[in-house]
Amino acid sequence: MLAARLYGAKDLRIEEMPEPEPGPGEVKIRVAYAGICGTDVHEYFETPRATHEPNPLTGATLPQTLGHEFAGTVVARGEGVDRAALGDRVCVRPIRTCGVCPRCTAGLDHLCAALAAIGVTSPGGGLAEYVVVPAGSVHQLPDGLSLEQGALVEPMAVALNAVERAGVRGGSALVTGAGAVGMGALFALKANGVDDVLVVEPSPSRRAAAERHGAYVLDPGAVDVVDEVMRHTGGRGVGAAIECAGRLDALNTAIRSLAARAPVVMVALYSGPVAIDASVVRLAELALLGSEAYPDGVFERVLAHMADGRFPTDGWLEHIPLTDAVAGLHDVRDARRTKVLVDIPAGSGN
Repeated sequence: MLAARLYGAKDLRIEEMPEPEPGPGEVKIRVAYAGICGTDVHEYFETPRATHEPNPLTGATLPQTLGHEFAGTVVARGEGVDRAALGDRVCVRPIRTCGVCPRCTAGLDHLCAALAAIGVTSPGGGLAEYVVVPAGSVHQLPDGLSLEQGALVEPMAVALNAVERAGVRGGSALVTGAGAVGMGALFALKANGVDDVLVVEPSPSRRAAAERHGAYVLDPGAVDVVDEVMRHTGGRGVGAAIECAGRLDALNTAIRSLAARAPVVMVALYSGPVAIDASVVRLAELALLGSEAYPDGVFERVLAHMADGRFPTDGWLEHIPLTDAVAGLHDVRDARRTKVLVDIPAGSGN
């Protein structure tokens, strides 16, 4: 089968490898679509989290098949599997956890001290024709949802968790960055009753996508974002900010745009340390919150929102073939595309 295999920074190869077969408690999925996201960009352009030493939890080593956002059809089951049936259309919650650390036993398994993920630090990945995953990680797609939508559940879960961390319902909110997670935050905020969503984004195509879906868009190269937010909100500031850009200037803009005692949720990945003006945080008694992955239940809520039409796909998705995966990584990094889905080919052989 064909797979996108990461050998090291800036070394991704589309190559043939043997098809995996499910062991006890596992299912084999024929992948239809897999997304490229900011995590993949960091893995490719910077330092992969997988190494040549086996991962302590999963045993994964380089080369690592990329792809943790994917959907497909169950084609085989290992011994003892009764959760997924052959032919089921599924998406996958890719995180792997130890189950025994204090965070796991406290019900926070998405913050596991040994957290790993399929397509990052666990064998297999969605940028391949087939992948084997634990049966407990699959979620059946409701009737009426496409496999294309299924491949978006994982990034939309990241966005929904960030919005739920903010705890905002109604009023106004700011989203910095209109990539896939930023678009997901826009949809999640609206699903939570926030009708006035401002989105800051330098890319014209991404601004157009956000505006198409009801955002009040701001070009940071053309306006003073903080001044415009304060004008728009009558000097109050927004009730919450979701930082999806992964840039210091975006984070500080979000902080300065908040109403008193409002939260900014940091969901983006950063390439290095960030510095903030702590006096702004102190004087307005602001809350800085982190958001990592998604706890139990978030995938189910995303699927329910999708079934209700709250996570539309028009105007912000683009498809590429697996052979163009490297170009897709460059396009996502450089904001030439909002969201890239890779179409996985069928029947390339063994």
